[in-house]
Amino acid sequence: MKYSEDFTVRSYEVDERKYLYPWTVMRYLQEAADHQMRDEDVEYSKLLFEKHIAFVVSRISIEIYGAPHKYSTIRSRSWTIPGHGANFPRGYDLYKGDELLAKALSSWALVDTENGKLIRYKDYDMSGYSSDAEPELEIPHRFKLPSAENFEKVEERIVPPSWCDINHHINNTVYSRILYDLIPGVQDRIITSMNIYYKHEAKRGADFAVYRSPFLSAEGLDPRADEVICFYTESEGKTNVQAVFGLKKPEK
Repeated sequence: MKYSEDFTVRSYEVDERKYLYPWTVMRYLQEAADHQMRDEDVEYSKLLFEKHIAFVVSRISIEIYGAPHKYSTIRSRSWTIPGHGANFPRGYDLYKGDELLAKALSSWALVDTENGKLIRYKDYDMSGYSSDAEPELEIPHRFKLPSAENFEKVEERIVPPSWCDINHHINNTVYSRILYDLIPGVQDRIITSMNIYYKHEAKRGADFAVYRSPFLSAEGLDPRADEVICFYTESEGKTNVQAVFGLKKPEK
């Protein structure tokens, strides 16, 4: 059983080609997950401020198959997957009618914000959540970046308030937008996948730098892509995210 929510693509969420931005795909997937928490358990801000626990994402792997135009009605579905240890997995998909637009798998930790300790899956009641099997993806959920000498620094700034959420650090969906804008010639390419590993938070007002690889072979990283591009970001002396984007040229 999967939780679902219908949305309408808004006019400012489409690119020059009139298609939904790939990073907005991620936002619709996450929005359905947030609504599932609200409707089937507890609204996230209550979880954070009243129960003093927070879900923190560690990985999200997204395959993108299509993109709707503005004003399209899309259905975003999200569901929990039985976990183990301190891992709370979650699946997603996105449809326009019967057309599959995207599917994704993510891994989350549940953290006690008062002592910083992880809460084990067996110690938090997930029985009220719509749950289903893990989605089958063609991209790996875990990946390894090339060595550091293959990267160049392409962005350096202070984390602004507009990137941050109620946790006071960069919202996990914002990274996909930041990195999307740093892909050379992105307007002439189609994003086939976004694969992000979240290692450390980047807080409001902290230093922030982005490092980018050249375009690389997609072998082993995305079978539907012509090439990939990799990123990592640093904040306060730590690597905070690593990412791989699958890319292909549009058909003539």
